[in-house]
Amino acid sequence: MIKQIQEFSIFGITTSTNKKLESNKQTSKIFPLWKDFHRIFGAPDEIYSVYYDYKDLEFKIGVGVKIPCQNAEKILIKSGSYIVFEDFGQPEIIVPKIWSKIEIFFKNSDIKRAFLTDFEYYTSHKTQIYISIKDNQC
Repeated sequence: MIKQIQEFSIFGITTSTNKKLESNKQTSKIFPLWKDFHRIFGAPDEIYSVYYDYKDLEFKIGVGVKIPCQNAEKILIKSGSYIVFEDFGQPEIIVPKIWSKIEIFFKNSDIKRAFLTDFEYYTSHKTQIYISIKDNQC
């Protein structure tokens, strides 16, 4: 499903990382980021995880909420066309499965990723992953 998203911000914490660091649990920066997020923000009903500032294999990731919070960083989700993948269940189990489906989808599709902002949206009952796509393909 393709959706048009209007620019909005979330508020949370961020880090920079790359695919090599994330391929090893010992060097991953994403897992500690999530631990810090839950330590600071608790367990909100809606959580966003945003991937942005892609540069080759490096990128930034932020985890946050829509409600402005004191001392939180503002993270922008850019306007544009996004293809949405979703599943139901425990995020730690289904998110890797969804990302695997995303990889396969783009290997076999004429639709091209835009690499602007991609984001995961978590609620208590489902996870959605929004992948930015090039606008001329909608």
